[in-house]
Amino acid sequence: MKPMKYPVKYKRAYNEDDDIVTIDSVKEENRLPIYYSIGTRTPMEAVIGEIKQHYYRAKRGYKINPETELHKYAKNILKHRFDTSNHFYIKYYRKECCPKSEQCIFSDEKNGCDILCEQLCEYDLKAFYDKATTEGEHDGFDADVLLTSSSKKRRPVFLEVAVTHPCTEEKKASGNKIVEIFVKREDDAFCELTQPEPSIFYNEKPIIKFHNFDNTITIKECTHFSESKKYAQQPYRLVTAGVPTKFYCIPQQFIGGPIQAYYDNTQIGMLFASNKYAKPFVFDKAISLNEKQFIMMGKDIYGAVKPWVIYVVTWNGKDYYHKVSSHFDYNSALKDFTISQGKQWNGGETLSDQCM
Repeated sequence: MKPMKYPVKYKRAYNEDDDIVTIDSVKEENRLPIYYSIGTRTPMEAVIGEIKQHYYRAKRGYKINPETELHKYAKNILKHRFDTSNHFYIKYYRKECCPKSEQCIFSDEKNGCDILCEQLCEYDLKAFYDKATTEGEHDGFDADVLLTSSSKKRRPVFLEVAVTHPCTEEKKASGNKIVEIFVKREDDAFCELTQPEPSIFYNEKPIIKFHNFDNTITIKECTHFSESKKYAQQPYRLVTAGVPTKFYCIPQQFIGGPIQAYYDNTQIGMLFASNKYAKPFVFDKAISLNEKQFIMMGKDIYGAVKPWVIYVVTWNGKDYYHKVSSHFDYNSALKDFTISQGKQWNGGETLSDQCM
């Protein structure tokens, strides 16, 4: 039977010289009579043995407030990291600002480029700042850790630790650059200061928030503008009924019937349509069993709420009529695509069925 592992109280502490000592490095032969908590400098002792997991705890007669200790601990660790490291990196997302958005088919006429082109940018704060002060003051606000430069007149950066209370709205509205670190365990103070992706939840990684940093970056040419140039010279038909939409695969002339011609003129991977809601590329295509309809299954890759679309195209004797439906997921779109052809669907209930 494996021995029970007890939870570690504290993994790190100061020795009498204010050096950080991890509990894993403490042995019976080098154990000191007293250590100090990193946050509140409360006297501590190292608990080690052959069975229990090693940890630091407050010496008898002393008590530690966990919230206060963790908050001050994180501040001191952040300062220690800055003081003892050659580099101190932060990473956050910045939106590309394309100066050619007005010429891009993916751009909205009123709001400019409607595609979120973001890139994770890395900056070394040690290249701009050389001093870290705990509880430093600037502009009437106290920072948990204030990063300043002694050589250049540069606005400082606030490092703010949030254990139970996040950064105040007043401080965020001050215009000062703030890196806010949400801490709930010791190791969080050692995390990379990287803005997480939206899919990263608080219980998986510490939340890092950036306030008042410039979140735009001007580039020479957006990658989507480069792609749009492929379609700039491509003929399209603007249909204004309903939502104004540009269709890029309508055949200019046809032999063998209008439905077959539309099918032949539509290639997998091509941009099929463009409007203010979606810009679907051709994912799959088919002709209905009665040969009276052309069905296109497409996917928008630029952030549409419902990225999967089905266009059912019919010929009324004079022109094409496009009927569109949109879906949150592939399986729902596949069901619509299958039934629109006149085939039977055997894939069961889909997300779109549940939302009806």
